[in-house]
Amino acid sequence: MTPEGNGRDQDCACCPASEVPAESGTGRPAASVVACPNGPLLVRGDFEIVTPDGVPIPRDRGTVALCRCGGSAIKPYCDGTHKLMKFDTTRRRPAPTAVLNEIPGSTED
Repeated sequence: MTPEGNGRDQDCACCPASEVPAESGTGRPAASVVACPNGPLLVRGDFEIVTPDGVPIPRDRGTVALCRCGGSAIKPYCDGTHKLMKFDTTRRRPAPTAVLNEIPGSTED
């Protein structure tokens, strides 16, 4: 994907472009989110992206790729930087102790 691609990661092999979510009741497909391994979140269907103040962020595609590596120059959209930085979704950070204490039956290691 190129930086001018506004959030569409065409190299995400986990998500065939032909997959279309079911109808949402508005006549448009319901929203679906797919977390691509080591890549972006692909969002398809009837959805709106807004700023923290509630202002809609323009988009010109029905499917967008949202950055989850933190390295994109066009956030919230993916620009493919996850490939350069070898973003790895298989590595997980441990949950903070405060969160673990709120989960019944969980203990610290």
